[in-house]
Amino acid sequence: MSWTRCRRLDWSHSLLCLTLLLWTRSMSGLADFSDYLSRIITSHSAHACDGQPLRLHCPRHSTISIQSAFYGSSEMQLCGVAPHPPLGAHNHSCSAFTALQKLLSECQSHRDCQMPVNHLLFGKDPCPGTTKYLHVDYKCKPTEHKRHVVCEGQTMVLRCKPPRALNIYAAVYGRRLGHTDTCPSHLTRPPPFECLNHEAVHLVSKSCYSKQKCAVPVSNQTFRDPCFPGTRNYLSVIYSCVPQSLLRVADPNIVSLTSSPSVGTEKDLEEPFPKGSRRPDNSGAMMSNSLLTYAYIKEHPEMAALLFTSSVCVGLLLTLLAVSVRVTCRARWVRDHRLAPKPGSPTVKYQEEDEDDTDEEEDDHEGTGRSLLSATERKAIYGWEEVTYVSEAAERAERIERREMIMQEIWMNAYLNGSSC
Repeated sequence: MSWTRCRRLDWSHSLLCLTLLLWTRSMSGLADFSDYLSRIITSHSAHACDGQPLRLHCPRHSTISIQSAFYGSSEMQLCGVAPHPPLGAHNHSCSAFTALQKLLSECQSHRDCQMPVNHLLFGKDPCPGTTKYLHVDYKCKPTEHKRHVVCEGQTMVLRCKPPRALNIYAAVYGRRLGHTDTCPSHLTRPPPFECLNHEAVHLVSKSCYSKQKCAVPVSNQTFRDPCFPGTRNYLSVIYSCVPQSLLRVADPNIVSLTSSPSVGTEKDLEEPFPKGSRRPDNSGAMMSNSLLTYAYIKEHPEMAALLFTSSVCVGLLLTLLAVSVRVTCRARWVRDHRLAPKPGSPTVKYQEEDEDDTDEEEDDHEGTGRSLLSATERKAIYGWEEVTYVSEAAERAERIERREMIMQEIWMNAYLNGSSC
């Protein structure tokens, strides 16, 4: 019986541990999902000085999408000032125009990218003798995204169903090599090389970011033409629809989420680098897990209610299991103590009177043996003793009845013999 009780307790402990493990896994999964949302919604930036490695990283199921890159020096020194700067270097600002193309070729569409910062990577040193740095703005593009391509001369319209809003990851204007079926031109042949304007992402982001609907005219007046005159270009945009509440938490600068009218020319677009410093702005703010959880609950109340109900049900189930185990063990313990013979009972006294000639060691041995008997064995022994006692009484009554019959026969015979004489 004790082994069965221990086995049941082991099963209950195993079930409890399994439930706690599943609950912990679900909570950690929710935290990982919140961190994943924060990484794919917000903008990220990284910088490194000359001689240091620059690393860009995105979580699983996402890749790097370069937004802007700057290599050079500015009035705002991030890496310190040289010990003896040359004359006129204090108010000097320089940059390498190949920085964006180099980052696109090395890190675009990769999950992890690491490269050393050196002026040799970007061609000719833009400002020798000064301390330079590399600053990169990027986003983590999810593997499940939307792509929209519109030919030159048309209007690109992007829309999301409420309560979701647009989040732009990449936009390219021009022509890619080998895409002859995209926006074909019967008048001119496509160029034998790629001519792409990657800065189109800034204009598209300004027009469509955090909006539910936006319209962008695709033309050389809106975007800078990167190809030869007469080439028919097209605009390719990669975007996704994300909850508005998450965008509000990610970017506090969002004022309203309304539709945006058609945009003008590229002159209306603010420069990606401020004048003077040429350092890009850090517009994205990292969200904490608590804010993400609150935003997720606000955006998905049904799922939050389901998780809350499931947690309450699991808690009630664990409580019921603990109560049932406690009641079962207590009932078995009480029954075992009730079946055990008490020291002052008549049965024990009767056994003590019958055991006059037993030795002290045999008493201890028998007492130990009785204490080791289970309740079922005790019940069987007591039942057998009762059956033996009843059978002995029946035999005694039968012997008495036979003796009385024999005595009656003797008296009858004696009476008959006397009367015949």
